[in-house]
Amino acid sequence: MENLPANSVGPSQRGATLSEAPGLLSSLGNARRFRVREAVYLCNEPTEFWYQVMSGSGRRYAMTSDGRRQIIEFLVPGDLFGFGGPANKHLFSVEAITGDTTVGAYSRRSLERLVESDPGVARRVRELVLASIARIQARVVTLGRTSALARVSTFLLEMADRFRAGPGSTIILPMSRYDIADYLCIAVETVSRALTELRERGVVHFGDIRSVQICDRCALEALAEGSQPEKPDARPSARAPLEWRANEARGRDRNIARMTREVRLGLALAERNGETVASRPG
Repeated sequence: MENLPANSVGPSQRGATLSEAPGLLSSLGNARRFRVREAVYLCNEPTEFWYQVMSGSGRRYAMTSDGRRQIIEFLVPGDLFGFGGPANKHLFSVEAITGDTTVGAYSRRSLERLVESDPGVARRVRELVLASIARIQARVVTLGRTSALARVSTFLLEMADRFRAGPGSTIILPMSRYDIADYLCIAVETVSRALTELRERGVVHFGDIRSVQICDRCALEALAEGSQPEKPDARPSARAPLEWRANEARGRDRNIARMTREVRLGLALAERNGETVASRPG
């Protein structure tokens, strides 16, 4: 790893970083560049560092006992991750999904000591943790939607907001359609059908396979809420194998259970940081 310079972020989609928090020494962090599909850490490895995406993007995921992948969260510049579980082991694995991904690594123990002594750093960490919790809670709601079109619409809105895309802006999605399918707990063919329908409705426009422009955000928001009817051919087929449907439902339930556990851990961490700052004399 190389020393992490202050304000070290990617050339685009710049996010607020811990190195911008007052009182944080640049020597506390290190930066490392990752290749596509290279692991930042794996599930059950010790939690020795907390991490923040400086440029590029990554995915946090879990593998089921039958070998299926479930993506918990996409990570973009500014995102803080790697808090770990009760036994100080990572609950999920994280890997890069773009070749220009740079991740800052902060010693967990050193950062925890700094959080206890510096209210500015504690406040910034708390904000980042709560933002991660809010994203996971929103995704639980997304997975509760029965319509694949609603899930895909919600996903596009989420990406537009996370990449801070303005009205009519083009979003370059770093993830593949297989990633989107594993994130939304639906089949990749279903993702493709939903995207095709959105294009046919004039709601979005595709420049290429990963370049998407939201043409009608209001319509997309309505579809995300399920307030507009789907076309008949966009609904799941009644002849779909019952076993496939049951497996999809079980995967969704397991995914929600894992995320709920992480929300509880994140809340406990945020509350602890808040109590630490509140207990210090003004």
